[in-house]
Amino acid sequence: MGGLKDVESLEAEPPPKGSRIVMVMDFHPSSVGGVQSHVRELSKRLIDAGYEVLVVARRLGEGEIRDLEAEGYYPVKSLFNVEAIFVPPDPMDLKREIWKLEPDIVHAHHIFTLTSLTSLKVSAELGLPRVATNHTIFFAYDKTRLWRIVSLVLPTRFLLPYAQAVISVSRAADKMVESIVGDQVDRYIIPNAIDIERFKPIKGAEAPEPTVVFFGRLVWRKGAHLLVKAFRRVVREVRDAKLLIAGKGDMEPIIKLMVRRYGLERHVEMLGVVPEGEKPLVYNKAWVAAVPSIANESFGIVALEAMAVGKPVVATRHGGLKDVVKHGETGLLVKPGSVKELADALILLLQDEPLRRRMGENARRVVEENYTWDRVIPKIVKVYGYYTRSRR
Repeated sequence: MGGLKDVESLEAEPPPKGSRIVMVMDFHPSSVGGVQSHVRELSKRLIDAGYEVLVVARRLGEGEIRDLEAEGYYPVKSLFNVEAIFVPPDPMDLKREIWKLEPDIVHAHHIFTLTSLTSLKVSAELGLPRVATNHTIFFAYDKTRLWRIVSLVLPTRFLLPYAQAVISVSRAADKMVESIVGDQVDRYIIPNAIDIERFKPIKGAEAPEPTVVFFGRLVWRKGAHLLVKAFRRVVREVRDAKLLIAGKGDMEPIIKLMVRRYGLERHVEMLGVVPEGEKPLVYNKAWVAAVPSIANESFGIVALEAMAVGKPVVATRHGGLKDVVKHGETGLLVKPGSVKELADALILLLQDEPLRRRMGENARRVVEENYTWDRVIPKIVKVYGYYTRSRR
């Protein structure tokens, strides 16, 4: 019987060094996104720990991050000659690719995309151990009865049970899994992690003017447009305030239009996609980081990155962000969609230096204690070991 289990209680050793782990996702490893960032860093850490890691994925978003090379990447064809998230992979090509790589375990990332889900089914057919990670939530994620009905039309309902275990990055993400498949699979909660040697405070890097930073895709659910609205209020109180927006997406033209319409050209700078190597410096320039997500935020890796460099975070009281940002301790939580609350929180932190410094120091400490790869990797490989032991 499945259900939510404690990783620490598992009686299992990690897989032997040299074991081959195949990561599967829909997005190209060089594309922008929290899932991709997690897979890249997880793969690197596992390789450093002595495992062999390969990535099987579609070409969605290929080359968005120009300074990334996709080593150990094996492309999968779409079922149709269209590269879109809702187009399924060619299941036979996916099965051939996984079989050819001879993995000791398959780790699928994202439980609502078709390549990841299909990989669980074909891996089961091949008799391979398989684990999935849920990085996502949707509206009313905690309404179990509602999602039991809604999920009847989702492939997740029928394909996710092929996983032997599902790791969720937060309590909110686990609630989503429970709402859809209940106790059909073993469930674990293991948070995302951050490289605290890369994301760390840099002395003297902070901008002289009050600066807020936003990292993320420029799509509706990430709330960058609400941040621009809130900044109209911010600059009335903090006249030299500046907003850095890093990312690209469908709403980029709308956001640029809003900046012009509100007369914020001197206050808002659009950075586009920031190369991975430059991200820590951009965070360090900021006084405060903003994560104004409206919906579907299962964790919020950008909040963790900002906290790691010692910045307080203003985030919405939504999904996994409630786990990561501690209100009044490492930042401030506001009502999702509230421009006024968002603006008030930013104004408070920009104007109150002692509060801002205290929260930033707390944020760095919380990351060091809970969200380092040294703490997270042993939990993940313990899960791997539990489900691969029957094949040894």
